[in-house]
Amino acid sequence: MAEREGGSSAPWVAFLAGIVLVAVVGLGIAAYTGNLNPQRETAQLELNMPDVKVNPPDIDLPEPPPAPQMPPAAEQPAP
Repeated sequence: MAEREGGSSAPWVAFLAGIVLVAVVGLGIAAYTGNLNPQRETAQLELNMPDVKVNPPDIDLPEPPPAPQMPPAAEQPAP
């Protein structure tokens, strides 16, 4: 049986170089035709709405509860 001579990775390098070459050519064509940076059109929106004044409602709110008190410190004797 014939032994394989060498063990170079030349086929793999050629394959990867081919992929890179195809990608570069594809990007070059896309850039040349203008597909990489298309001109975006801006939309203009106009809303004509009437000015409406809304008065806030008159609500009698209850008084808030009293604020919590701090507990006595541990150094102070209890009364």
